[in-house]
Formats: sequence, structure tokens, C-alpha cells
Amino acid sequence: MKGKYPSPTDKNIKIYIQRGSGGLIDKDIDSFSERQLLADYGLWQREFLDYPNAVDYRDIQKKQNQYIFYCSDFRLQDLIDVKPTEGSSYIRSLTEPFNTEMEIKEDQIKNWFVHFGVLKREDDWHQIHVSGHGDGEQIKFGVENTNAKSLIPIHTVKDEYHKKWHSNVISVKQHDSVKL
Repeated sequence: MKGKYPSPTDKNIKIYIQRGSGGLIDKDIDSFSERQLLADYGLWQREFLDYPNAVDYRDIQKKQNQYIFYCSDFRLQDLIDVKPTEGSSYIRSLTEPFNTEMEIKEDQIKNWFVHFGVLKREDDWHQIHVSGHGDGEQIKFGVENTNAKSLIPIHTVKDEYHKKWHSNVISVKQHDSVKL
């Protein structure tokens, strides 16, 4: 749909160029060839290197209060270069952890932000639920306040989770049926 989305060269948008595999982005181009710099990036990334609105960690680092910087859990190493100002804000838009692996990952993320001074301590972490599903407290409230004779969880990872709130949880596998 033409005109629906801004151009990637829109002056109001900045394209963040992360370090490539060899980390040449901030090196003296006279010491390396253009070919070496380009080889540092995938084919799809190369076109963005010359955009007039391209920025790298140095730009972000100098003017942190002028950017909203996207950094996924898989790119937290970018914080090493950006060096966020102590007390910077961070929004992590993920659902709350519902298994041990996700809890461990969240603890790792918290530790990174404490290390970089974004959080003074782990207790400064605030979780806001972001998904189309209810959070744990909302599900618990629904289960405990419906007076249902039985509970049949659907679209869930573990129906065992609900057994702590209801005495008659009926498990159903995909494509199975239950007689009520």
C-alpha cells in the first residue's frame, strides 16, 4: 500500500547500524578496504550502511536522550558500545515468564541492566503484562470466582498450572473431545 509506511530514509527515522561480525564500523576506513567493511555485513544489511539517516552506537551514545533505541534480548551486547546513561529507561515488551527457562532469561536480562546502571538494583524491575492472554493473577481470579464444577484449559502450555486453583481440571489434547 503506497504511502502507508514511511520511507526507510525518512529524516524522522534513524537506521541503527550495529557492529558487524568483524566490528569494523568505527575503524578508520583508510586502514581497511570498503570491500572488507561490506563483508562485515549480510547482503540485505549493506544497502542501509549509506543511508543518510544511518546511525551507529557512537551517535546513540552521544545523544541518548534523543533516541528510542531498540535492543532485543539477543542484541544486549550492543549495550556495551552504547553505554546507557545511569537511570535510563527500558521497556521490555514480552509476556511474563511462565516456565523456568523464561525466568532464568529474565534474571539474566535484569543482571545486564543492573550492570549497566539502567536499574540500580534488581528490585527496580517492573513487569507489565503484554499479551492477548490474561496474566497469572487474572487467570487465577477467573478460575476462583466462576464457581465452575470443572475446568478445561485450552490454548495453554501446561494445564498442570491450573490445578493449584481448581480441584477438577480436565486435560484435553488437541483434536480430542470431552463429554460434559
